[in-house]
Amino acid sequence: MSTAGIAGTMIAMQSEQTRMGIQTAMVKQQLKADQGVIDLLASAAQSSPAPGTGLTVDKTV
Repeated sequence: MSTAGIAGTMIAMQSEQTRMGIQTAMVKQQLKADQGVIDLLASAAQSSPAPGTGLTVDKTV
């Protein structure tokens, strides 16, 4: 294999490594966003009224 061939192979490997790094960063960002939505929904579910409350309307006022 010639020097040019080795250099070309090394450049291709480095670009693939860079692409994999970018993809990994994107997946991590998506995971953070998904976790944020899950945390938001979990906190909303925990702060909901107790069972049995809010089922009837008080019209005495």
